[in-house]
Amino acid sequence: MEKIAFGKFLTKDSVVVIHAEDKKTAFDQLVARVADLAHLDRDVVSRLVWKRENMMPTGVGQGLGLPHIRVERMDNPVILIGVCANPISDYETQDGEPVRVIVFIAADDADQEGYLGLLSSVSSKMRNADLIAQILENQAKPQQILALLQD
Repeated sequence: MEKIAFGKFLTKDSVVVIHAEDKKTAFDQLVARVADLAHLDRDVVSRLVWKRENMMPTGVGQGLGLPHIRVERMDNPVILIGVCANPISDYETQDGEPVRVIVFIAADDADQEGYLGLLSSVSSKMRNADLIAQILENQAKPQQILALLQD
C-alpha cells in the first residue's frame, strides 16, 4: 500500500476552528464545511460519518479524533483539520482523554487503496503529541497550521 502524503490535499480552507462543547456540535460544524467544499449533500455526509462513528468511535487518543468516510464519485479527497477551541470530552477516545484536534477525511469510495494510504498518512503524522500541541498553539493562524502539516 502506497502511503499518500495527505498534506497535498490541504488548502487554505482546510483548517477550521471548532467552537463546540460536544462531539455532535463539532461534527455538525465539520460536516457543513466538508459538504460545502466537496459539493455534497450535508445529510449524506452526516449520515455517513455517524454510521462510521457508531460502528467504532474514531477517537484514536493523544487528543486526536479521526473521523473518515467514503463517498461516491469524489474527484479528490477533502481533508479538514478541526482545531477545537474547547476540549471535546464526550468523544470516546481510546485513552479516555478529550479530543483537541479532529482530522476529518472524505474520500472516494472507489479507491480503496488510496483511501487506506491516506488514512495511514494522517494517522502516522498526527499521532504526535508535539504536533498536536503546535497546532493548538497556532489555532488562530491557519497558515501556520498548514505549514506544519505540509512539512
